[in-house]
Formats: sequence, C-alpha cells, structure tokens
Amino acid sequence: MAVSTEARHESFQDLVGRSAELNSVLRQAGRAGAGAAQALLVRGPAGIGRSSLLAAAATRLRGDGFTVRTVRGGSAPGRVVDALTGPAEPAATGLSAPSPDLYANCLRFYGQVRRLLADGPLAIVLDDAQWCDETSLRCLGFVLRRAAAQPLLVLLAQRTESDGPGTAALAELLAQDRCTLLELGPMSESGTGRMTGRVLGGPVDPLFARRCAEICGGNPQLLGRLLAGLRTAGIRPDRGGLRRLRTVYRGILASLIPDFLAVQPRPVQQVATALAVLGRAEPDLLGALSGAPARHVETALGVLRRFEAVAPAGRGPVMREPLRRTVLAGLPAGTLHDLRARAARLLNDAGRPAAEVVGQLVFLDRIDEPWMLAVLRDAIAESPGRAATKDVVACLRRALAAQLTVAERKDVHRELARACAPTAPASALRHLHQALAAAPDAREKAAIAVDYGLSAAGTSQAAHAARTLGDVLDALDSRLGTDLGPADRELRTTVASALLFTALNDTTAMSAARERALTWALPHGDSPAERQLLAATSVMACLEGRPAGEVAALARRAIRVEDAAPAAGWWVLGPSTVLGLADAVDDALAGMERLCAGGLARHGARVRVPALAGRSVALHDAGDIAGALRQAQAALVLAERDGQGGPVPMAHIALGSALVSAGRSAEACVVLDRLVRTDVALERRLFEWHHYLYARGRALREQGDLEGALAVWRRCGRSLEAAGVANPLLAPWWLPAATTLARLGRAAEAAEVVEQAQPGIRRWGTSRALGLGLLAAACVAEGRTRLRLLGDSVDALTASPARLELCKAEFQLGRELLRHGDTDGARRHLRRVIERATHCGYHLLAGIARRLLVTAGGRMPQLAASPLDSLTGGERRVAALARDGASNKKIAETLFITTRTVEMHLTNVYRKLGVRGRTELPGGLRTAGLQATGR
Repeated sequence: MAVSTEARHESFQDLVGRSAELNSVLRQAGRAGAGAAQALLVRGPAGIGRSSLLAAAATRLRGDGFTVRTVRGGSAPGRVVDALTGPAEPAATGLSAPSPDLYANCLRFYGQVRRLLADGPLAIVLDDAQWCDETSLRCLGFVLRRAAAQPLLVLLAQRTESDGPGTAALAELLAQDRCTLLELGPMSESGTGRMTGRVLGGPVDPLFARRCAEICGGNPQLLGRLLAGLRTAGIRPDRGGLRRLRTVYRGILASLIPDFLAVQPRPVQQVATALAVLGRAEPDLLGALSGAPARHVETALGVLRRFEAVAPAGRGPVMREPLRRTVLAGLPAGTLHDLRARAARLLNDAGRPAAEVVGQLVFLDRIDEPWMLAVLRDAIAESPGRAATKDVVACLRRALAAQLTVAERKDVHRELARACAPTAPASALRHLHQALAAAPDAREKAAIAVDYGLSAAGTSQAAHAARTLGDVLDALDSRLGTDLGPADRELRTTVASALLFTALNDTTAMSAARERALTWALPHGDSPAERQLLAATSVMACLEGRPAGEVAALARRAIRVEDAAPAAGWWVLGPSTVLGLADAVDDALAGMERLCAGGLARHGARVRVPALAGRSVALHDAGDIAGALRQAQAALVLAERDGQGGPVPMAHIALGSALVSAGRSAEACVVLDRLVRTDVALERRLFEWHHYLYARGRALREQGDLEGALAVWRRCGRSLEAAGVANPLLAPWWLPAATTLARLGRAAEAAEVVEQAQPGIRRWGTSRALGLGLLAAACVAEGRTRLRLLGDSVDALTASPARLELCKAEFQLGRELLRHGDTDGARRHLRRVIERATHCGYHLLAGIARRLLVTAGGRMPQLAASPLDSLTGGERRVAALARDGASNKKIAETLFITTRTVEMHLTNVYRKLGVRGRTELPGGLRTAGLQATGR
C-alpha cells in the first residue's frame, strides 16, 4: 500500500468554497498540536470535496511543522496501519511481528506512533476510511486513548451511502469524546461562482452561477465535469451563455449521470435505476420496483427533475433516453435481468397495456410462465401492426425454446402466426401449419384452419389452404354428422365461409370451391358465421355475373350488422366491393369507411390497406380522381409504415389507374411495372390480376401503344373466361378494346368483342353496365344508329354514379353531333363534358373537349360549372336534407342508411365545397329528378 508524504491532491490554493471547513480542520489541528490528541471525521457524499479538503489540510499541516502520513482506505491489499507507519524493527519496539491478536497489534501500532511523535506533531490522514480494514481503525482508536496528551491529529474522511468493512468501527471511533464530526454540505452559490470564474473566466453572471449550482446540487465534482463540458463548447458565464446552457447541458447529461447518481443518497439511486428500467416516472410503480418508500420516491423524482433527467411527455414524465441507456449500461447483467422480470410482473399486475409489459419481456432469456403468453396474445390484439410485431415475435420464439406440452406449443405457434401475419405472411402460414399438425381434434383443427385460410388468401398458398379447409370441413361432417348443435353449426359455417373466401381470389382454386358451394343452403345471416358465408357468397355471385340487384341484396344482408371480431374486416371488404360494382357506391364507401375507422387497433394494416385501395377504386369510378389518388397513396404509405411483407397489389393498381385518368400515364406505367416485378403471385390473384391488366392496357393506350394495349386487354378477357368470371364490370376490358379496334378500322373485330360482352351486360343490368354496353355498341354502329346509341348511353350513365364514363360518353355524343351538323347540340354537350371532367380531375378529356368546342364555334372563357357537380348522388341527397335542418339521425332514417354513412357523406361534402358546417351549405342542392326524401 503506497504512502506518500507529498499528497497528490489539489493544493490549498486550488480549494474553492471550503474555507470555513478548512478552518475547522486547522482549529482541531491547533488543539492537537498543543498536546491534546484529536480526531476529526469529515463525512459527505462522493464528489462533495472530501479528498480536496484533506489534501489542502495536509499541505497546511506540513507548513505548520506536522509530520503527515496519508493513505486511502482499500487502495491496496494489507492493513492500513502498516502502510501509515511503515514496517518497524522488533528490537526498536520490543514487539513481535504483526499478530492475529487485536491487542498485540494495537500495542505494536502504538509503539510505532510514539516513535514518530518523538520528532514532533503527527497527523495521520486516512481518506475513504469506510474501505479501511477494521483492525486498523480499532488500532487508531486505541492510540487516540493511549496518546491523549500527545500532539496527534487523526484526520479521516468517510463517503456516505457507501458501506464498507470499516463502517461499524468508524461509528465506534466517532463515539469517543476526542473525535469530532464535520459534515460537508453542498457548495454555496458564491463558491460555485468562484469555481465557474476560475474555469470559464470572469465575470460570472449570478444567474449563471445559480443555474450551475442547481444542476449539480452544489457538488464540486459534478460542477467540474459540467464546467469542463461548457469550456469545450465555448460557453461564457454570462447571460448569453445562460441561454445556451440548457442545450449544451443536455448534450453532456449522459456523461454526468453516473457521477451524479454516485453522490446521491441510496433512495435516489434506487429510484433512478427503477426509472431507467420502466422509462416512465410513475411513483407507485417506481416505489414497488425500487423498494423505496413513497416519500423517498417523490423526493428522488424531485432531485432527478432538477438534474433534468426526467422530461415531460404526452402520457407522463419519462427519463431522457440517453440517460436511460447510460444508467442501464452501468448495471450488472444479472441485476438488470431480475429488474426486468420484476418490472414485467408489476406492469402486468397493475393492468398496464400489454405492449408495455412486452417491452420488459423482450429482454428476458426465458418466456416460460402462462401469464406471459397471455400478455403476448393481448399485445397482438391491442396493436396488430409493426409496432408490436417485432418484440412479440421475439418473445414467442423464445417461448418455443422452453419445455412446453404439445398443447402449449400449438398455442405458441398460433400466436406467432397472428403476430407474423401483418409483416411476414409466409412465416405466419408455417406456424399455422405446425399448429394444425398439433391440434388434437376436429373442432380445434377447424378453428386453426380458418386462420390458415384467411392468412393464405391472396398468396401463393391459397389453393393449398382451400384444400386444407375442404379436408377439415369433410372431417367435421364425418365427425359431427348432421344433427349439429348451435356451436358446431356455427363452427362448420365459419369453416365453409373461410373456404369460399380463400378460394375466391385464386384463379386455380375458385372453380372447385364454387362447385362445393353449390350444394350449400343459403343462410339467413342471423349469426356472425352466417353473415360471413353470405359475404363470401355475394362475392361468388358477383363473379358469376348474376343480376346486380340480387347480388347487392346478398351483400347488404352480409354487412347489415357490424361485427366486433377483428376478422370481420374481411367479411366487410368483399361485400363492399360487390356493392361498388352494383352501382351502390355510397354503400360501398360506407363499408370501407368502417374498415378504416377506429385505427390499426381494430383492423390491422392487412385489412385497412385493401380497404383504402377499394375506396380509391370506388372514388375513381364515381369521378373523384383527386380523392382516388389520395386514398391509393395513403394505402401505400400505410403498407410501408406498417412493414407489410411483400407487395400490396391493389394499392398499386388503384394508384396506377388514377394516374392514367389524371393524365400521368408514364408514372402509371412505372407503378404498374414495379408491381408485376415484385409480386410473383399476381397472376393467381383473380381480382388484382385482371384489374392490373385492365389498367396496364389503359396506360399503354395513353402512351400511343395501341397494339400493346389490345394484346393486354385480350389477355385479360381470356383469363377471365378461363377463371369462369362472367361479370362484365370486374375488369371491363371489352369497352376500350372495342373502341381502339374501331379507331384502327378493324370494325369486325370490334363488333365481335361487343357482341360477346352484351349477354353479361344485360344480365348484370346496372345503369353503368348498360350505359357502357351502349357506348361499346355505338363505336361499331354507323349514322343515326350510332347517334341514338350514344344518346341512350348518356341517359343510362346519367342515372349511374359513373361520372368518368359519363364524361367519355357525352364527349362521343358531342363529337358525333358535330359530325352530323348539329353544332348547337354539340356545343351544349361539350360544355357539360368540360365542366364535369374538370371537376372530376379528368383534365386530359377536358382539354380535348375544349379544343373541339372551339372547332364547333363555341366559347368557354371560364369554368361555368358549380362545385356542386363534384358531389355524388348520395352526398347531394344528404347535403340537401342537412341544409333543410334535418339531424343526422333523421337523414339516416329518411334515406335508409346508417348514421355513420351520413357523417361520412357530410365530411366529404364540406371538403369538396370548402365549407365548415351545414350552416354554410349553399342552395341549389336539389335538382330536377333528384329526390332527397328517399332512395
């Protein structure tokens, strides 16, 4: 143990703010030098200046003629007394070498001290005495009593809140009447100012010094670290520096926090550690995790706030992240693991959100308690997106490593599938396959198979999932028979609906599923499972091209009740799509709005992204190109933000289609090409594949590649026929194909395309279908027949929500009237085309119509259309009633729609018209032929 008479500490002239304390030490030394042995214990927290005070005192004592021996407790192995006096010859003291006997050691040390006292006053300086060995401290106490009339000063320093082997002996030493206690308190503001001036240069603004004192709590060591950082940053101690202090200080908080906590009382250290683990400053939880009483928790939080370790946040104060990381990094691994485990249990017992509990579980080595799996299940339900997925998946995979029963392992695989589904569908399917293999009976296999089918829908595994669901359905029929109870009947219906839904969007699986479904009785829709089967049946009927009224009735029965189950989103999306094709655009938008409402906690991104894409398609068909672009872009942003695994085809297709109508065909080709490159399963997706081909052909035609467009559209028609799809509006390729063929002079081919489409058009029977059929027929007709067909097409489309197709048909009519010499009629229709196309955002057609209008001798110096023309029929009816003073409930009852649909329509009306409420709605909402009092 090294001893030096030249103390390696700050000298007296470097000691700032401790002159009163130094004078106390020197007064005690004066009494000792007069021949009365004295002891002085200097006590205080780390960094408070104990060592500096002892060093300054030692310097003064040497100048006053004292022999000074200094040592630091615990600095090296061995006994402190041996290092203080040095080895002595036995002959000089008459004592033997060091002995295990305490009394013998005391006598030996006393003899050595007497030898040193023979040369004059002696000062023994012992720093960090709490780490000193007990034998040495008891020897010091013995010498103080024996040398009571000798010039001896024993100067000790003890660090508070830090127990060591010498703590108990120090308490005994302090009990002697010759020992005095000197408690070191925080440095004063004046001392802080002097130290600040010495480091940063003066003059020092008093407010600057006060702020530094508040930050460091009067601790010289912390103050020195802070001032060093400020000096490096070039901060001056003036008012300008005060403004910069906060920013710079936060930058060095992380480096200060270990020293800051080291000088704090134990409760502050405990609470800071608990806060670092939990992250949020909640007194009850901090007290439970740290073990500190409530009053100490509040005091500790106050200290941490003054240090600015705690920052305000939306849901309550939190620990600043850099400080939190620093505190956690300083904890032993075992201690941190135990704290994490306790924190997870505390949060769970307190009923905190599952995501917070998972935030602790993810750091544990083992997930092997039943409550942990329940928490992970809740976390998936609370936040079915990327935010929860990563940690939950990590925990569940760790759970698989534990010793589990077959049933428990099956449950873990199911939860892993639910967690992986939003971002990694392929992993979800693998886990469900393993869960299916572990399921013990037909009922449990059925429940897992439903999840398997819904997860596989739209993927390359859809056909396999449909076969699996078919096998499960057969096993249920074999196992349960025909006399089913309500629960078994509901289960069987759920499996049947999942089978149909899984197969409907797969070109290779739909035919077999349709054949099986022909043998099922149509349910009434009284239970969730029956409504799911109705939903899937409505989609199948739509694909078969049954009459639109019949199909729409099925779809409305399927979604007339809002089911709360998360999977219900799929059963709303399908019927909503059907309603859009059946000209019930308002109902379609309302259904998709249900899927987009309530946030990701209700319907995950895997449901919401297709819903947004479906809204884009519906808005596009209704003539709102800007709205369609916004919805498609929102779908892609959500898909990217939520980390969905693989491409999101319908969102790309909706965006590409809207871009074509907006006159941005080159951008549309980029979007569509990116999709076909990344989605290897696109050709198997029935809806997406044919929508893609239809949109791709439109983009090619707009770029002038007519033959390429025709090839794509013909491929679309062949594929639809091969898949057994008879609905002419699913992807109406036949209309642009016929018009393009007619433009190329290939009238016979165009007529053949039109003739093949007509039976399906008449069977579907909506105004839009009939109008488009008449428009297609007109392109292969001649003379007055063509003019009549175009007029009939405009009339039919006027009764439909298809604003874009109406613009195209009316443009054709205007051009044909001009060819027949009816310039007045041509100008009238062309003006209407310009107005409608402009409000739809169909600027390409508006420009062509404007040029043709000039050719016809007409003028249109400014847009004469009203913003009301941008409203859909449903929006206009709702707005008319709202302007008349009807409440939302009354409007819903009058129009036979839901209150939610009324709210959605009014929101769209306010946005389109630029008004803030119903009191600002303009007149003119009622037009001839438009009844606002019923459907």
